[in-house]
Amino acid sequence: MGAAKQECPVGLPTELTSFVGRKHEVSEVRALFSRARMVTLIGPGGVGKTRLALRVATEVRRAFADGIRFVDVAQLREGELLPYLVGEVLAVRDQSGGDQTEVITHFLRDRQMLLVFDNCEHVVDACARLMNSVLRAAPGVRMLATSRQRLGVTGEYVRSVSTLPVPAADADGPSGSGPGALAEYPAMALFAERAAAVTEFSLTGENWPTVARLCRRLDGLPLAIELAAVRTRMMSAGEILQRLDGRFELLEAIDRAAPSRHRSLEAAVSGSYELCSPEEQLLWARASVFAGPFELDAAEGVCADDRLPVAKVLDAVSGLVDKSVLVREELLGHVRFRLLDTLAQYGRERLHEAGEAAVMARRHRDWYLELTERMEAEWFSPEQLDWSRRMRREHANLQVALAYCLTVPGESQSALRLVAAMVFYWSTSGIITEARLWLDRALALDPRPTLARARALQALGLITSIQGDNPTGYPALQECRDLARRFGDAFLEAYALGTLATVAMRGDLDEAVALAHEALACPEYAREPQACQAWLALIMVRSLRGEHDEAIAASDAIRRYSAACGEVSYLSWALCTRAVADFDKGDRASAAAHACEAMKIKRGFGDTVGIGLAVMVLTWTALASGDLLRGTVLLGAHRRLRKSYDLSGSVIPWDAQTEQLEVRAREQLGTDAFERAFSRGLGFDLEQTMEYALGSGAAPAAEGSAAAEPSPLTRREEQVAELVARGMSNKRIADQLVISQRTAEAHVEHILTKLDFTSRAQIASWVTQRESA
Repeated sequence: MGAAKQECPVGLPTELTSFVGRKHEVSEVRALFSRARMVTLIGPGGVGKTRLALRVATEVRRAFADGIRFVDVAQLREGELLPYLVGEVLAVRDQSGGDQTEVITHFLRDRQMLLVFDNCEHVVDACARLMNSVLRAAPGVRMLATSRQRLGVTGEYVRSVSTLPVPAADADGPSGSGPGALAEYPAMALFAERAAAVTEFSLTGENWPTVARLCRRLDGLPLAIELAAVRTRMMSAGEILQRLDGRFELLEAIDRAAPSRHRSLEAAVSGSYELCSPEEQLLWARASVFAGPFELDAAEGVCADDRLPVAKVLDAVSGLVDKSVLVREELLGHVRFRLLDTLAQYGRERLHEAGEAAVMARRHRDWYLELTERMEAEWFSPEQLDWSRRMRREHANLQVALAYCLTVPGESQSALRLVAAMVFYWSTSGIITEARLWLDRALALDPRPTLARARALQALGLITSIQGDNPTGYPALQECRDLARRFGDAFLEAYALGTLATVAMRGDLDEAVALAHEALACPEYAREPQACQAWLALIMVRSLRGEHDEAIAASDAIRRYSAACGEVSYLSWALCTRAVADFDKGDRASAAAHACEAMKIKRGFGDTVGIGLAVMVLTWTALASGDLLRGTVLLGAHRRLRKSYDLSGSVIPWDAQTEQLEVRAREQLGTDAFERAFSRGLGFDLEQTMEYALGSGAAPAAEGSAAAEPSPLTRREEQVAELVARGMSNKRIADQLVISQRTAEAHVEHILTKLDFTSRAQIASWVTQRESA
């Protein structure tokens, strides 16, 4: 009965085990989408809602030209953060301080996409608000949600997910125990397959009645069955059944009003808990304080004490992984662990029973505050990018720590410390609007004139300088400066002045220069990497004034700071602004090279503001060099970036330069060719834009020679390549050429192989280069 594991489409978690049963449910939910835009799968925890949703999404993926995105709502503790989570999944970050829901609906308005929201029950109202907004604004978007209750969304179709079929109580067993019998009873198939994965188990006529009774006692709940199957490493099916029998009777005696499926799941989880060692039980309960995945050092730092020594945490983690309590995940060489939602809830109940909930919540906050302040202290070092990635992996736990500081009495100063320490991560990763949310809340909570408040005000000033919010930035930084002077902190006072310079350059260039020089006159500030903030203001002002040599000199100053400490975030900004100065001086090759170098760094941070600036410079260099088709594609891609990430107020604009080059390109190419190239770029997402820009952005001369080479493609493959370059999906290509979708997919694969490419964006770049030859 078990089907082969499938490779999920981009945007969905990979299915690590085979999908068993549910063929009828999959077909029924797929059919619902023919008349509904919003479908919610409801049922108890562990019934298989997520797996069913993933399978449905996988099977309908070709119907959505813009793909599928998976939103794991379980990690949220506050509903108001849902728009920011969705923004992260869509890679849409608002930099202007606007309403995040509006940013999302604007991004999705013209897209054909399926959004899968998983585990919505704890933030039902927030989900309903966001989903209603998206459904009204984006007619091409459909949604599939899982929850333990209906969401109340307009037009919502609800499909209850039932337990897996099990043999009737009076059935001794079918005539056979082969594939046909398993197809009739998916619960049995699931147990047999999962048990065979951990031991030499096979379903036979002899053990069939025992397994059937076990599956019945577990009510056919997939999670309970899988947990029971894992125990076959240590016990027979009959021994597992004996242990579960007592737990069921006890639970029914305590709460006979509870649905049987809840009693069965509780019994299965309790049975798993009882099989754990005392150290594993303690870790299970304490690990429930984490929001989503956590790393080993976090488990050691938060969960260890005299009862669970640090030296035993690793063994306890290993034991919980072996018992399928913790899920092990590995990404980019980093191993993380997480509790399934049902098991995490069970752990939290044990934590409350032990009277440790408040203590563990504080220890969780303390550890993440310490981690963040360590990141701040080590930020200007060769480990900077590693720290940024670690913070991104810990984003959900950082949100929980911030929420603790803002909701527990007496923790307001810790809130200010935490938001101040996080600003480097926020500002370099494009997490601007969420940063404002936390900063505004923390500063409003505690207006006392403390050094912690001064540092938080400096952080607010830095974020508002990126947003272009001068009315907020000026008073915040002035207050920071006054408090720093009051506490005798010369460095912080100068740092506030340097950040004020980046705020002032949007209005008074002379004031910006004066503030930057005043800041750099402070020796405590001038010798630290944070002085790059003042130098950055000087680069931009000099560039805007046409003082290119002075701008390049300021850029070189930042490069010296960067080389001395090993940081790269300020270096990337120096490269971006140096590229502008190079272009204005007429050195297009150097401008393109510096912009590409900056983009490579910005890509690692996910800094959409800096990426947008680098793409802008590469657009200029291509258009000014006469590579009009490539430049126009980049122009469209840059326009898409500005709209998707609302970058209009995020950097000092050079719109006049862009508009002048755009007019010239339109005139020289002609309207039709210009619109085709522009539309091609407008169809790129962020990753495609970066791939295209970096593919040949620094070497315009080489493009012509490459384009002149004979094409290795057949005539039909060239037609397909041209349609790929227009941003068409395989389905649209098939419709256009009147071929099957499978044939279109084969052509695309052949093109990638022949050209030694790995992405559709590279095909688009190749087509553009040939057209410009």
